[in-house]
Amino acid sequence: MMQPPKVVGRDTSKCLMVNVVDSNDSNCCSSCMLKYMIIILGLLTLSILVLPLVLPPLPPPPLLLLFVPVFILFLLFLLAFSPPTLPNMAALAS
Repeated sequence: MMQPPKVVGRDTSKCLMVNVVDSNDSNCCSSCMLKYMIIILGLLTLSILVLPLVLPPLPPPPLLLLFVPVFILFLLFLLAFSPPTLPNMAALAS
């Protein structure tokens, strides 16, 4: 970002125009990124809606495979509520 000149009484419209151009450039980049994000989310939504109609039905997974998210959740609860134990660095150094 350019700083305005420190001379008193000088016309600063050129400096303001440079700042406006810089802000328009960043707005253009963010608007392009917004368009890409909307396109990606639209394609993802379309695939979620269309693929189940096109693909054949799958058999149910084995029972143990259904418990994998439960085990992960249990492990995360254990890690979240376990007391923090840091090793004693002074004892390790000697």
